Amino acid sequence: MWRGKLPREIFEIAQQGYAAAEPVVYPEGLEVIDCGLGTNPLGMPESLRRFLEKGIPCDLCDYPEPEPEGLKQAIATVHDAWKVSPDQLLVGGGSIGLLVSLFRILLRPGSVLSGVSPQFTDPVLQALYNGASYEPLRLVPPRFTIDTAFVLEALEKKPDVLYLDRPHNPTGQVLSLEDVARLARFAMEAGTWVISDEAYGDFLPDDESAAVLDFPNLVTCRSFSKGPGAAGIRAGFAICRDPDLAALFRKVQPPFVIGTLDVRMALEILKDPAALQETRAYVRAAKARILDAVSKKPDWFVADTDERVPILLLSQASGSLVRRLAAVGVACEGGSGYFGLDDRSVRLRVPAPSRLEALLERLANA
Repeated sequence: MWRGKLPREIFEIAQQGYAAAEPVVYPEGLEVIDCGLGTNPLGMPESLRRFLEKGIPCDLCDYPEPEPEGLKQAIATVHDAWKVSPDQLLVGGGSIGLLVSLFRILLRPGSVLSGVSPQFTDPVLQALYNGASYEPLRLVPPRFTIDTAFVLEALEKKPDVLYLDRPHNPTGQVLSLEDVARLARFAMEAGTWVISDEAYGDFLPDDESAAVLDFPNLVTCRSFSKGPGAAGIRAGFAICRDPDLAALFRKVQPPFVIGTLDVRMALEILKDPAALQETRAYVRAAKARILDAVSKKPDWFVADTDERVPILLLSQASGSLVRRLAAVGVACEGGSGYFGLDDRSVRLRVPAPSRLEALLERLANA
């Protein structure tokens, strides 16, 4: 009888996130080029490496701070263009941890989540696990252009939450700041919360972040995983200008969500802006070369994308592009990990510098 109390309806949600995809078989003896999960192609910053090598003592017997005030102050100082105070910053276990807590507050059975599709799958799944419904705005292949007017039409239906990846995952396109402001303003009239997930936001200048916009119904989530090169520390933060939502977030989020060492490492990363500048420069140059390479394949189509963002969506008319790339030793994220896509499409991430030339050669031979 105790099993009867399990929410069996969750089993009926067949969609999985791309990180949970089935393993792909690669040719034996061929070194695989990783263009998969959204990590920093240059690796973790030298400042963090030096911190770890020094072995700075840290007492892990004690619990971490319930809310790391020093980290919040450092974020507000480093990102001064956003003009936020520490009390407007929420912290969590990566951007996905923030989204789980935010959706716990904003979505419940009968609520509606809207967003552009395809988009980062896991937040949508969390909404469905909460009993909310998902009403996506389906982008048109092969370019998958995000049309702001199309999104505004969706807001006329007054969803509870509009979830935007910005930069967009998987295409890497960037909705303009002016368009985000239009959406947030219209959403206020519709009674809709807008969440701008900027997990890839560090590849853009701070003054292009939605965090500069002063709308009480707009929440901007950020991560240390992508541009800062520290996916392993599981630290993230959000900019929230509504004090009631901030108070509810602090009430429902579990305590001690960011570990003591995670906070120390995040602080080290914030001291090293040069590492991010180097990453931005490499990504832009490398992505331009990848886009040029795939443009020479007549049966491949690239969705709209921004050269500053390290991901792109590549498609073909038929057959599995995942297996086609695996056959030449290229790892990617298959489209079947997204709502509305299948493995005719893949998300590619810019590889490490040492693997770029090999990637370009393999793409030519795929």
